[in-house]
Amino acid sequence: MDIPSRDERVSNVRHGEMHLPTPAYASRQQWEARARWLREHIWNSAGLLPLPPRTPLKARFFGRIEHEDYSVEKVYFESFPGFLCTGNLYRPVGKKPPFPAILCPHGHARGGRLEDNPNDNSDTSYAGLCVNLAKQGYIAFSYDMVGYNDSLQLPHQRISKEWELWGIHLLRLQLWNSLRAMDLLHTLKEVDTRRIGCTGSSGGGTQTFLLTAVEPRVAAAAPVCMVSAHYQGGCFCENAPGLRLDTNNVEIAALAAPRPLLLVAATGDWTKNTMEEEYPAARAIYTLLEAELRISAVCYEADHNYNRASREAVYAFFGKWLGVPSPDREPPFTVDPPEKVRVFPDGVLPAGYPRGDAVLEALRQMDAEQLRKRFPRTLQQVPAFRRWVGSAWMHTLAVETVTPAQTEVLDEQEHTTSLPYHRIAFRRRGTGEVVLGALFQPAKQSSGKAVLLLHPEGTEAWLRPESLLHRFLDAGYLVMTLDAFGTGEHLRRFGARNLQGNFPETFNRTDAQWQIQDTLTALALLRSRRGVRQTCVVGVGNAGWWALLAASCDRKLHSVVADLNGCDGSNRFFLQNVWVPGIRRLGDWATAAVLALPARVLVHHLSAGEARRVSLTGFAPAMSVSPAPVRDEEILRWTA
Repeated sequence: MDIPSRDERVSNVRHGEMHLPTPAYASRQQWEARARWLREHIWNSAGLLPLPPRTPLKARFFGRIEHEDYSVEKVYFESFPGFLCTGNLYRPVGKKPPFPAILCPHGHARGGRLEDNPNDNSDTSYAGLCVNLAKQGYIAFSYDMVGYNDSLQLPHQRISKEWELWGIHLLRLQLWNSLRAMDLLHTLKEVDTRRIGCTGSSGGGTQTFLLTAVEPRVAAAAPVCMVSAHYQGGCFCENAPGLRLDTNNVEIAALAAPRPLLLVAATGDWTKNTMEEEYPAARAIYTLLEAELRISAVCYEADHNYNRASREAVYAFFGKWLGVPSPDREPPFTVDPPEKVRVFPDGVLPAGYPRGDAVLEALRQMDAEQLRKRFPRTLQQVPAFRRWVGSAWMHTLAVETVTPAQTEVLDEQEHTTSLPYHRIAFRRRGTGEVVLGALFQPAKQSSGKAVLLLHPEGTEAWLRPESLLHRFLDAGYLVMTLDAFGTGEHLRRFGARNLQGNFPETFNRTDAQWQIQDTLTALALLRSRRGVRQTCVVGVGNAGWWALLAASCDRKLHSVVADLNGCDGSNRFFLQNVWVPGIRRLGDWATAAVLALPARVLVHHLSAGEARRVSLTGFAPAMSVSPAPVRDEEILRWTA
């Protein structure tokens, strides 16, 4: 077989405005396994795996406005210490509790949660929705997107790539606000906590199905004008790095199953194909769970909206599943003027609440303290640490472990030069990947030892007469080199990717993530070669990171030697050399070194400050951290 002419990772670049088909599943068991993985993946992409502590809400309710059949209060609470979630709580008046409740996240309308435009093309009224829900007998909590209305501490925009290294971004803040809003409802004695629904339109629809996907306390959900296979959301608050790797919003919304789900669509936006495509795809998943009667869909002749027809469909849906009679037609309503229901109408926060980067730094420190308390100090503590962080680590690296049986050789050709070797092309079975490398047989009988050598320039860099490759061959090792994704022969043959759209990391793995995956695939292939009993991996230059991060996911290595390329612990270094969103939140190289155990781990070439950042002395002699680059002799000794 010849080497394929393309690697689909280069040629098939995903983005949020292309058609992303929904996968089909053959059995309930297959879907349930996928659902477990996908929920974990959402948690992790949101920077919430492992789950942060649920700190005291310190909720304040004030400024109650009493109407004939409902009331409105101003509310704020701390979703995490120092960060406020703000909104309005609508309660029924003249009805007997307990009441079902509805969480109402809003979309990107200019008026935010207070949007009330019954005369424009969209006829959207988030305030009117809550008024009518309260009149019907629900408690409704309408809360701000970050940067809207009374959420004054941060603007509604991308925070920065630097903060994404720490798993901190708009989607994290908003999903956590939604989770804590659910906690808030659970503190209200008049709420029937078994009957809590969620609905929102547009960006609020995204918040609705993301919350429902990960929060089992949502009893019924109605995302409006959002769930589509053709468009996945146009804001950073909907597009965290890694969120939609190999998935789409339809599959995420179907994680509601078997709980009741209503998809509301419109002919004038990206949900226009709902009845023909998205609804049948989601319903197929519900059918696997024998819950097809719990999913429904409607589509109206309208522009992008949360209009009266859409609201009426939602009232009927919640009425059916949460047990509250709904009107056939939405009655006329009047909402309070925004200035009367604003939480901070003068734009002044209560004393002591920070703004801007100070908010983000407080969150980073909270994460760091959680990691510090869990980080192991001895070998005996490693298994518990692996259980705590392992799933998050794998999702962050966006890799899968590989067995020898999962690899297949696409092409293998002998090169007769002064150093004979075989060029090899291979991949994980069932993928469109093409991984390139070379195999070198030792002159004397093989010792059963094999080593994978990694260099950022690929195989050609190892062919130099003075390279470490020759010393390993002299020691009787089977040697493999790798032209990892986007490097060496792979780059020359397939070219570089053209990442399109505003959110490339939401839909595509980064180059570093693919390089780590290629390393894992190469190690599996190396183990498939006859006579190999022991494998090692050595990475020099920036490829040392691929070696260490792959080793952290591979439990069969004898040893790893990782050159950290002068890492100084700065965000700039990681952005330029190890662009893996979220990696710093989980402890980057130090966590990788611990997870690589019980392999022998030699980490070298990093700043003295970085070498002192975490004490790893408790793992000697299995682990060594050297600020200075190590010599070839030490590499050979360590792998021997």
